[in-house]
Amino acid sequence: MAFCGGGPAVIGPVIAAARRGQLQEFLDSGILLVEPDLVGPGGIAHYRIPANSLGGAFLEFLDALDAFDGGAFLPLRDAEETHELRRHADEYPPLSVVAAFLRRVGDRVVALLAGHPRCRVVTRASVHRVTLREGGDGAVVAALAEDGSSLEFLADRVVLAMGGTPLPGYATQELTPGLSLGAYADKVCHSESLVDRRKDMPARLVDAVARDGRVVIVGGAHSAWSVAGLLLRSPELVGRTEAPEITVLHRTPVQLFYLSTAEAEADGYPFDPVTDVCADSGRVNRFGGLRGPARLLAQAALGMTGETVPVRLIRIGEEAADREAASALDAAAAVVVATGYQARLPELLAEDGGGLTARVEGTGTVVTEDALLVLADGSTDERLLAYGLGAGLRISGATGGEPGYTRRADGVWLYQNGIGDIVLDHLPALRGDVRRHAHSTTIEVTQR
Repeated sequence: MAFCGGGPAVIGPVIAAARRGQLQEFLDSGILLVEPDLVGPGGIAHYRIPANSLGGAFLEFLDALDAFDGGAFLPLRDAEETHELRRHADEYPPLSVVAAFLRRVGDRVVALLAGHPRCRVVTRASVHRVTLREGGDGAVVAALAEDGSSLEFLADRVVLAMGGTPLPGYATQELTPGLSLGAYADKVCHSESLVDRRKDMPARLVDAVARDGRVVIVGGAHSAWSVAGLLLRSPELVGRTEAPEITVLHRTPVQLFYLSTAEAEADGYPFDPVTDVCADSGRVNRFGGLRGPARLLAQAALGMTGETVPVRLIRIGEEAADREAASALDAAAAVVVATGYQARLPELLAEDGGGLTARVEGTGTVVTEDALLVLADGSTDERLLAYGLGAGLRISGATGGEPGYTRRADGVWLYQNGIGDIVLDHLPALRGDVRRHAHSTTIEVTQR
């Protein structure tokens, strides 16, 4: 199995294999990992926002080491990065703290793979093409290294977990009938331009917000509220010393996370006992609900805390609200779109050399419940798996979650648990299937 990418979505199945007591079988099956940067943290290393999970959630697998075959990860318990994250066990830590810990986890994963004769790690290289071989005989993974050399790898299955990129057309999307961002495209940017340190908000928009101080955020999920919180905490990002005035446009009710129905009821929060409650955990809005600082800000904006914040909510979809939203868009100096991602994919080619296109919908790149990539014609191929940012799985018995959740499930904990299990079950040796494929991962390197 070849993993294209080396972030949390990729190291998760390695941890899942250890949790299941199948780490040796996982390594024996032949694993290839190709990552252009450091293995472990992925894009998290560059995010300015706090985590939306408690620090303890990231440490859960370490704390359970005695219960499974996790000896390979035992040294992490004494790492300074682990101790630092543990100081935030009951808080929502800065993602920089989480990233430092995941980098150490990534180092252990690299050591495991590099130390096994049937595995290989290739860093400082990016996968740019995957070609399916005739007769269902695996796939060829082509990568380009930083030094200009070309590399080719043969694998039974290819996991595409290379991060996400903004959904196409985000700057001109129709929000409701008659209300489109197209007329405002010159002042639209994606939320990643604020959240990700590798990106920058266009200078013209920074200057405009610095002068005018009004920002519209499109979206009602965690990304949108993270951007709102970031602008309130760090107005210097948009050239200001004071927080801008923020308007949040959202289609559905603002969803808040609660540990239990009793907690939600005590807070006077309305919820549906069937569609909003996870049957596995009893939590309200387990996947869709806001957590941490984003939740606190949303509660304040909803008038639940008595605190005044410069955030106005407009739930679009009705005529009066849409007129109010249009006025807010007209007056805004910048419009930040936080409505999701699609998976970043390499070129995909069929056996005959023809191009393959992944299906993309409003929630991102479409994958099945068992992580198979769905192509534009609705078909799948057992050799192509995808998940992670921009390609989350729909909830199922394997992932858990509230039945009413319509977006995609992903996250570090899920990669190490439900989603990790789904990926491992694609390996015959790990699902109890005694069959072995004749062409386990092989590696061929071509210098150019």
